[in-house]
Amino acid sequence: MRRALSKLAGVTVGEATATGLPVVADTATTRAAEELGERLQQVPGVRSAVLVYHNFEDVADEVAPLPRSFRTS
Repeated sequence: MRRALSKLAGVTVGEATATGLPVVADTATTRAAEELGERLQQVPGVRSAVLVYHNFEDVADEVAPLPRSFRTS
């Protein structure tokens, strides 16, 4: 399973623990993160893939209007 995970682009596999195998995934967009999450769950031996932390540095790929409560005009 470690080998299959490490072949995925943007994935770094950590040291195994008693509760699982931590994986760090780095993607350019949130859409790519969603797709990678789906691929992680399809790797044989993976019981579940859980997002623990998500850092947004640039969300230009997902421009959305502000909710009305945030608008000033």
